[in-house]
Amino acid sequence: MAYSKNKLEVHSQIARLYERYRNRGFISFKNVPDIKGTQYLEPIIKAIEIRQVIRIYNLPFYEDKPYFNEVHPYFLKEHGFRWYLVGLNEFKGQLRTYALDRIRDIQAADGIAYVPPGFDAEKYFKHAIGIIAPEGTPALIKLAVQKTQAQYLITQPWHDSQNIEEETEEEILFSFRVHPTYEFKSLVLSLGKDGRILEPASLREELKRELALMLEKY
Repeated sequence: MAYSKNKLEVHSQIARLYERYRNRGFISFKNVPDIKGTQYLEPIIKAIEIRQVIRIYNLPFYEDKPYFNEVHPYFLKEHGFRWYLVGLNEFKGQLRTYALDRIRDIQAADGIAYVPPGFDAEKYFKHAIGIIAPEGTPALIKLAVQKTQAQYLITQPWHDSQNIEEETEEEILFSFRVHPTYEFKSLVLSLGKDGRILEPASLREELKRELALMLEKY
């Protein structure tokens, strides 16, 4: 969610409408989930500003117990009603992403020299949909979408790299320069029979295998 001035004004207007009309019965507002972990935003922002390494007490979804990571904090990003921190993992020596709603505590990691980022957030997320940003430049993806359904992509593009390559009587052919992460593949699969990957062949085959496994469950 990009907090431009215009969008902030729109959100403020919607908030006023919500307070005024939420119980009137002729308008329905979506219940937005509570964004957890926001109490860590200010400490992390301060650590980024003063270049302080932090010790994060973290509990990922795939772990049973929390554990510590020493992290050189570089960048905060909101996506899908969650906040994420991108930073250098001191032990692994690699950039890692941490969901703030999975953090249980943050402390200053005194005695560890801060490594300057050498990190450009715009470049890092240039080919990403969502928060996962693999390295390198991905192959061009071509997606054919049934013409009526394609209007949703045209009016709300999935990514800045989205382009219309071709249009027929039945379909619109889109191209994307993005990494085929879980989030992108989920968007493609959400189109159902109205969307199909044309290129690259490797992604097309991967989705065919995914659909076959899905079919086995029905």
